[in-house]
Amino acid sequence: MRINFVMSNTVSSGIFNAIIKEFKKYIPRDYELFVTEHPLDNVDIYHYHRPNLETELRCNSVVTVHHDLEDTDPWFDASQFIDMYHQANKIICLNNEQKKILLINEDLDNTIVIPHGINKNLFSNSERYVKPEEKFKIGIISKRYARRVKGEAYLHELYKRLDVNNVKFYFVGESRTIDAYEVHELGFEAEVYEYLPYNLFDEIYNEIDILLVPSLFEGGPANIPEALYTRTPILGREIAMIKDLLIEGVNGYFLSGNIEKDAILLNLLINDKNNIFKNLIDNINKNTPKVYSWKEVVEQHISVYKEVLKKEEIIDND
Repeated sequence: MRINFVMSNTVSSGIFNAIIKEFKKYIPRDYELFVTEHPLDNVDIYHYHRPNLETELRCNSVVTVHHDLEDTDPWFDASQFIDMYHQANKIICLNNEQKKILLINEDLDNTIVIPHGINKNLFSNSERYVKPEEKFKIGIISKRYARRVKGEAYLHELYKRLDVNNVKFYFVGESRTIDAYEVHELGFEAEVYEYLPYNLFDEIYNEIDILLVPSLFEGGPANIPEALYTRTPILGREIAMIKDLLIEGVNGYFLSGNIEKDAILLNLLINDKNNIFKNLIDNINKNTPKVYSWKEVVEQHISVYKEVLKKEEIIDND
């Protein structure tokens, strides 16, 4: 089978580069993968990752919804994507909310949910333990955007409601030095890594006590399966993959978006006067993380490609 990843422009993307790398690693030997800006001729499957930049999709096309369909950024204007989604033979969603929106709003039922995978060779999932003698370590792992889509305004207010003597921050991602400077000014201890080799991410997850994900919009995010696999508790808004995989009190808690209410919850976890955090760690250790490896993710994509080809063959024979 010849598969064409159509990228539709030459702009480099960290997440796309990572996905391509994993596909090349795990694709069956008798398959060929071509990554191009524009679609090639004479391939079996066209997999579009930026369909909003296309005017027409080829036959045997698959698209992936990489963004939050409710994102208000003009770049993600729904009208730029929806026409292409209607042309696709199969739509791959990263979470069930995307699938639900496309069904209800667009009557599109040719969808399947395949979340991001992780490289299980790089991450450990050994049991966690509470470190009461240390400061409570909060991790924020994502690129910082000027339009503050990752909840930067929310974080600005949340910082001011936490105890500088009991909290240490870990920031990982482009432009997160801005956050590190802000919390330093408030008196917090913090470490920041704008560019961290992927094989060192496991050390961050093992070091932090909780992953904080205050994003307003997300397609994944990719740090959710990483946190789950490393048994890192998650504190995030009820969106995207978080909504699918977070179980309150079992592997984390949902943020409400209300600063005062969320600050109370986070401070309870930090101070753990009622053993809330200890119970959360106990529950995480008792439950096996339900996370796909990239090998499994690639296998699921191959099944989608085969399904698309099979349906086209039936149509052609008719």
